[in-house]
Amino acid sequence: MASAARRARKPKGYLPNPFAEGAETETKYNGIREWRREDLISLLFRTSIRLQTTFDRRFAQFGITAQEAAVLLRCVEAGETSAGKLAQAMGRDKGKITRFVNRLEAAKLLTRIRSRHDHRLHIIEATKCGHRLAPKFRAIFEEIRGQFLEGVGTSDIHQLGTVLEQVYENAGRLYEDRVSGRPRKNSN
Repeated sequence: MASAARRARKPKGYLPNPFAEGAETETKYNGIREWRREDLISLLFRTSIRLQTTFDRRFAQFGITAQEAAVLLRCVEAGETSAGKLAQAMGRDKGKITRFVNRLEAAKLLTRIRSRHDHRLHIIEATKCGHRLAPKFRAIFEEIRGQFLEGVGTSDIHQLGTVLEQVYENAGRLYEDRVSGRPRKNSN
C-alpha cells in the first residue's frame, strides 16, 4: 500500500493552474486577508473572464456580444461616428472595432456609408432597430454593473478604481515595451 505522502505527491510534470477556482492562498491578520501578488493576478483574470462571460450570455439572446452592444451604444450616443473614433473612445484597435461594426451591420443594427467629404472614411450610425434596442442594452449593462458591485461600499469602489487605474497603466506600459522590444525594468 502506498504511503500517504506518496499519494499526496503531485504527478511528474505537474504545473499548478493559477486560474483554477480556489487558487488563492491567504494569511489572515486581524480579519484582513493578505494577498500574494500572483494570487491577485489570478483573481483579476478570473473575475474579468467571469464578468465578460456574464455580459456575453445576457446579450446572446440578441445574437451579439457585450462588446458589440457597447459599440452600438457608443454609435447611438454619438449619432454619427467612424471606426477610428470608436476605437479611440473604447480603447480598442481599429481592426477589432471594424469587425464589431461588420457584425452589427450584418445584424441590421448599424449602417455604414462613405463620407461625402473624404471617400476613404466610412460614417457609422445606428439603424432604427439599433435605436430601439439601445435602451434595453443600456438597462442590461446597468443591471449587471449593479449586481457586480453589490455589497461593495462607495469608498471601496473609489479605492478599487484608483488601484485598477494604476494597474491598467502598468499593463499598458508592459504592452508597449513588449511591442517595441524594450526590456522592462522591475521597479521592486
